[in-house]
Formats: sequence, C-alpha cells, structure tokens
Amino acid sequence: HIKGLALSATAKDTAILSLPAGHSCPFAKDCRSCAHRETGKIQDGQHTQFRCYAATSEALFSNVRKSRWENFEAVKEAKTTLQIAALIDRSILRQRNKTKLVRFHQSGDFFNQAYFDSWLLVARQNPDLIFYGYTKALPLWVKRLGEIPSNFKLAASRGGTHDHLIEEHGLRSVRIVLSER
Repeated sequence: HIKGLALSATAKDTAILSLPAGHSCPFAKDCRSCAHRETGKIQDGQHTQFRCYAATSEALFSNVRKSRWENFEAVKEAKTTLQIAALIDRSILRQRNKTKLVRFHQSGDFFNQAYFDSWLLVARQNPDLIFYGYTKALPLWVKRLGEIPSNFKLAASRGGTHDHLIEEHGLRSVRIVLSER
C-alpha cells in the first residue's frame, strides 16, 4: 500500500510537492547540492557554482528533509506512470476544495520519464487546475514537447546539464541572478 504524498502550501490556494534537493535532480549542474538524508550535512556537486537554496533548508530543518524523502520514496515505490499519477492525484484531491494551483518541485525535479509523464497525466485529468514549476530535466520535457497540456506551465531553469536544449527548442527559461540584496 502506497501512502500519500506530503503537500505543503505557500498560499491558501497553492499545493506544493517537493522532493529532496539534488538527490532527485539528475540534470542539475551549477546548483547541485544535496543534504544527507540522516545528518543534513550538505555536499556540493563537482560543478556547483552556488548552493541550492532547497538543500540549505533541508540541512536546517529535519522535518522538511524527512517529508521530502518520504515523498521521494513513495513515488519510487509506485514505479509506473499510472501508479505515480494516482498517488499525485490523491494527494492533490485531499486539498481539492481550496487548491487552484499546483507547484511541482519547490525542491527536487523530474528524475525520470515515468515521473514526468505522470505529472502530465495528472494535469490532463485536472484541467481546472494550473500546474507550474521550474525544471532542469530538459531531455524529459523535449521528449514530450507536443504532449504538454495547456494547464502545465514549465520554465527551463538554466544551469543544468542540457541547457543547449533551451535554444534548440525555444523553451521558456529563467536564470538565477546572484545579488547582494
């Protein structure tokens, strides 16, 4: 039996699903950082130019780290696209009366094609909701370019291993800007 996913909210109408930073981010490069599952100690990647803000919060707050790992384990346990989609859908439905927006990955990213495809399926099944987020999983996105529902809003997050796909496919993108403010 697969337990539900833990969703958080930043606004009363936005549900957020997060996974552990770095551990679920196979396409991260410039911001690749991971908090150790048990200790919270941060390890930066070989090409890290700036530390992932989500890894920092996981290092500071064990309850945040625990919740994101529980989500990751539940998704991996589900295995198939249909099982993962059902898990995500059930979690959203628990907050359905107030949810209008679904933010995927305040922390973490699409880590394989089945997981990415499950989000597309959930968006198709819930056309009244807007799904949005940022991703470095550009190969997974590009593979489904003609299949993205209109309520699924993606933005390519620059600084990943496949940034060349942004220009090649005209993907909407964002760039992290370092500021002293």
